[in-house]
Amino acid sequence: MTDVLSQEEIDRLLQAVSSGEVSIEEIKKEEEKKIKPYDFRRPSKFSKEHIRVFDMIHENFARSVSTYLSGRVRTFTNINLASIDQISYEEFIRSLPTPSFIVVFNAPEFVGNAIIEMNLELFYTILDLILGGPGIPHVKRTPSDIEISIMRKEIINILTSLAQAWSDVYHFVPSIESIENNPQFVQIAPPNEMVLLVSLFVTIGKTEGFLNVCWPSSLTEPFMDRLTSRSWFVTKREQVSEKTLEDLKQNIKTMNISLSAILGETILTVKEVLDLEVGDVIRLRTHKDDEVMVEVHGKAKFVGQPGVFKGHRAVRITRIFKPEVEEDEQ
Repeated sequence: MTDVLSQEEIDRLLQAVSSGEVSIEEIKKEEEKKIKPYDFRRPSKFSKEHIRVFDMIHENFARSVSTYLSGRVRTFTNINLASIDQISYEEFIRSLPTPSFIVVFNAPEFVGNAIIEMNLELFYTILDLILGGPGIPHVKRTPSDIEISIMRKEIINILTSLAQAWSDVYHFVPSIESIENNPQFVQIAPPNEMVLLVSLFVTIGKTEGFLNVCWPSSLTEPFMDRLTSRSWFVTKREQVSEKTLEDLKQNIKTMNISLSAILGETILTVKEVLDLEVGDVIRLRTHKDDEVMVEVHGKAKFVGQPGVFKGHRAVRITRIFKPEVEEDEQ
């Protein structure tokens, strides 16, 4: 709706301009401030709030994948979130080199597909390290079927880490739809559809490269209302129902744990241990009438008295072990 000036307001404005109180340039500047450029070919689909949540999710994803790959390739691995850009799908596809390692993945909870793309330098470095090599290959060829089959298992684990990073906001179970090497064969969205491109900078040994995750706006639209900081910071207890908590408590009660009674301890040198023979007696630091420590999973919990119960060796609990009390007594 456009405001219309009355004749009186127009007369006052003309008088202010003619007297020099208001300049034409100032009026033009005020009008320019109200105008914001908008490109209809690249409409903004993600707000700053949405991008902030994407940032937090993929920071966790980067740490998780970094930990996983460090153990898998047995060398230093560092992954950092490099950037989050809102671009058209056509721009994303054009930015990918040929050949590439492009994984199209989906989930029953998704409406559409998403993409994980890995730089070939990273691809061959990870592959070489897994197979026992030095991990510094410079290969530019298209990956073979055998190489893709080996890396497919690694991508499944990476997708699992991605789902875990999303679990606080949106639960999904990802699976690989297809693996392509030519970007032109990957059409998961219209060319002009906006996508959120999350780029992770990966360092494995001396190799550096990017791991990209492409989220089409049509895929994220059904759960866009959850991509807020408020949803992100909801506590676990608020997300879990009372029935679920009760079920967890009951399941924990039926778990098996180890219970050990420490009858005595002593300290021996390595030489004394090596010289031990059948029939030797090891002197402990406790007497036969002393109370013994009862440990639960290796942690001291109770103090008891050893004895026999119905023909079986047993320990009768005499009191609960409290470290601060024990220290005071000493």
